[in-house]
Amino acid sequence: MVASVALVIGDASLETVPKQLVRHMAVIRHAKRLGKQPTEILLDRSYHHSAMVAGRLGSMWKRGRPDIVHFALQEALSTPLYLENKLSVYVYTINNKVILIGSNLRMPKSYFRFEGLMMKLFKDKIIKSQQDNRTLLELLDDVEFEHLIKNMARCSKCIGLSSGGLASTAQEVVSKYINGTARCQCTIVIGGFPKGHFSDYISNYLDNLYSIGKTKLEAHVVIARVLYECEKKMSMA
Repeated sequence: MVASVALVIGDASLETVPKQLVRHMAVIRHAKRLGKQPTEILLDRSYHHSAMVAGRLGSMWKRGRPDIVHFALQEALSTPLYLENKLSVYVYTINNKVILIGSNLRMPKSYFRFEGLMMKLFKDKIIKSQQDNRTLLELLDDVEFEHLIKNMARCSKCIGLSSGGLASTAQEVVSKYINGTARCQCTIVIGGFPKGHFSDYISNYLDNLYSIGKTKLEAHVVIARVLYECEKKMSMA
């Protein structure tokens, strides 16, 4: 079944430790505790802040927060929209990698299990079900955002939700772009980073940008609100 809505967690703060930081002692100590090589672990500001500062990491304010992606995926993959195969979900990382989310994936509730799953994905590029060999997660390198929205999501419109967008509500946005047919009508892009706005690279491909809150809302809250409105519009709630 073709999904009616596509969700992209864009500029996602999810990556392994960049090469220029792997020799920093904060990274080495953390990798040792995890029993991994420094190049295999996720960049995490909670442990690697000093390394990020010392290495003058570019766009540092948007990086090192894999927990944001964890919360966002937990929210999206728990919705009736996803469980009924009417929602396709993609993670587009800050380094132009795409994570494809398979159907009926149960995202670990524990962050530490999520962390282990992502480290395995970045290393092996694909994770399959042990029961039926289905692809649950797949990591693609160097994917243009345009290719993602036009050739993978294949929706007619692409909109972003951000505090810097035009003031609106989740209901108004969904009513404008979703009509409940089987064909994918809209790709919804939500930021997967702690602060700031979408990169110009992503913004250039958005047909419109909206803000659905009077105050800044965390990614998983925005996802919950907009997907609930999609469910109501498609008579699923």
